[in-house]
Amino acid sequence: MIPAHLLPHTVTVVRPAASTDSHGNTVLDYGAGATRTQVRAWLQQDHRSEPLADGRDPLVQRWLLVTNHRDIHGRDRIEWSDMPGVTWEVDGPPAPLYTPSQGYHHLEANLRVVEG
Repeated sequence: MIPAHLLPHTVTVVRPAASTDSHGNTVLDYGAGATRTQVRAWLQQDHRSEPLADGRDPLVQRWLLVTNHRDIHGRDRIEWSDMPGVTWEVDGPPAPLYTPSQGYHHLEANLRVVEG
């Protein structure tokens, strides 16, 4: 495990509630139906650019979340009070990392900025 003093950020993991719409599609609810869990973490911006091609979002960012918390899944969202108004979504499955002597050590997840 990573020592707590090396995980200075408190973030909220938002697990969406899933339901089915009238067409049989799965709908994810990040509002009142979602569960929220606060965890200690390290957040860092790994990449940023401003592509100028037509039709592209002018702000491209990739972030990394590092935490001891094991229960994070793809499509969970991350909120951080130090950056109000910015929400990230876990992009793909998180990677649990292990050491030969300790077994599970920590979890890393790639994040992308999402709207709302």
